[in-house]
Amino acid sequence: MTIKQISFRDFIRGVMPADVLQLLDKRTHKLKGIFISPKYADDVLAYLQEKEKQRKESRKKALLDFVGAFGEGDDTSHQAIKARKYE
Repeated sequence: MTIKQISFRDFIRGVMPADVLQLLDKRTHKLKGIFISPKYADDVLAYLQEKEKQRKESRKKALLDFVGAFGEGDDTSHQAIKARKYE
């Protein structure tokens, strides 16, 4: 797998010198995006979906830790948890 940095103009012209292209703005020299060849697209998509799933799970765990239901092993509603908490 090869990685190269090219400008938008070259990208629009169809220059594809590598499998992964980092698109740069020539004026500001900032990275504006990335283009991945179809050969690696499925792998990258699977990686991003797994990363998003882990992020959601960690946020859910943090929320349940805050509420106080994590580790109890029962699936109760918000109202039941709140009622137990203030008993």
